[in-house]
Amino acid sequence: MQQAPMLGAVLITKLYKMENLEKLTKEMAIKEVADIRSIALDDEAAHSTEDSLHYWFICCVAAGMYEKEEAIEVANIVKSTSEIDFARWCV
Repeated sequence: MQQAPMLGAVLITKLYKMENLEKLTKEMAIKEVADIRSIALDDEAAHSTEDSLHYWFICCVAAGMYEKEEAIEVANIVKSTSEIDFARWCV
């Protein structure tokens, strides 16, 4: 089984504190969605990573990192994780 991408506790801590927040680009979002797809057989890892990706995007929006069109494009990529089949226990 493939190991979960590094969107875990370290990134969430940085996002929570808004320290060194890196803008989630379209290319990065596409890669993160692909990473989630690759670990979909591990429900817990996939769901946790999906939550982290969504939170990262929200932090970027809150920090004013996007113009409207770019925000829409990245949002559509990020929300595409809902099409990946894995158990989400708190839906």
